[in-house]
Formats: sequence, structure tokens, C-alpha cells
Amino acid sequence: MKRTSIMKKTSTLKKSLAVALSVATISMASVSASQAATSMSEIAAASQSKISLEQALTLANKAVKGDIISVDFDQEDRAENSHYDIKMIANNNEQEVRVNANTGKVTKDETERLDKEDLAEYNTMKQAKVSLSQAIKNANKTLKGTVLEAEFDMDFGKPVYKIEIGKGNQVHKVVVDSMTGKITSSQVDNDD
Repeated sequence: MKRTSIMKKTSTLKKSLAVALSVATISMASVSASQAATSMSEIAAASQSKISLEQALTLANKAVKGDIISVDFDQEDRAENSHYDIKMIANNNEQEVRVNANTGKVTKDETERLDKEDLAEYNTMKQAKVSLSQAIKNANKTLKGTVLEAEFDMDFGKPVYKIEIGKGNQVHKVVVDSMTGKITSSQVDNDD
């Protein structure tokens, strides 16, 4: 009798575990599908915008004279509200600028004083031989997609530009050396 009871408990445990694993697998697949849909939607919105990322950078630089350190396409609930968030540095302040992706309207957001760490990273960026715009062009030469995001960053102590490019239904992360302009890594981003 004990053995039958133990076998039933083990069988019930196995069934519970199988159900739990199935639910977890379905949940992960659902999240993955949702992320892929979001990426495809963002790629489509960015590629259909009247203002390109490059144009947004030019408009932002006219509004605020400074060095662009990052740009990010942001799709709102409706396509007409999509915009580029651009961070610039002028006079040791970081200025956030928003450019509407359909109208080109520029609005200035927060201004923040750089702390020591940000200032050190900015000084490293100023020594780069390749500009953010050139890094974007280099990264997009082979992919020929829609640039969604670009930023200066330190990658394992090396100054680089990290660029996300949407092509088809995938987002590619490309790392460009800020001194040489060469692509040091390119891969499909599975994190979105």
C-alpha cells in the first residue's frame, strides 16, 4: 500500500512539474512573440517616419549647439507621436532634445550638469576619431536597414558606438570602434 501511495505521489508530482514547465514554456514563447511584434512595429514606424534619424540629428544640432552622445527612436502608441530622443552635451551640461519623427518639431527637455564619471566619458568621446554620424553610416553600410538607436559607450574599457538597426523583423546590434570606424561586432538582438 505504501508503495502504491508513493508511486501515486510521484506520478502526481511529475504531472504537476510537466504542467508547470508547459506553462513556463508557453509564457516564454508568448513574451518572445510579443517582443518580436514590438520590434517589428518599431522598425515599421521608424522606416515610415517622415523625418529620418540623420535629419533628426541635424535638427537637434540646430536647436542646441553641442556634441550628440545618443539618439533613440521612440514609438508612442500612435505613429504620429513617434519621436527621436537625442542627448547632447554643451557647456558640460547634458541637454535632452526631442524631435517629432513626422513633423520635425524640436522641443528641449531636461538639462543636467555632468558628474565626474559622465564628464570623463564625454572627454573620452571627444578624443574619438570617428563621429557618431560616421559610425551610423559605417554600421548601416552592410545591413542597409533602419537605424533605431545609436550611442557612445565604453565597452570593456574601449570607446565604441553601439548602434541598433532594424532590418526585416530583426534588430541588429552593431558595435563600431570610435577610433577606427571598424565594426567590432554585429549580432541579432534577442533581448527586445
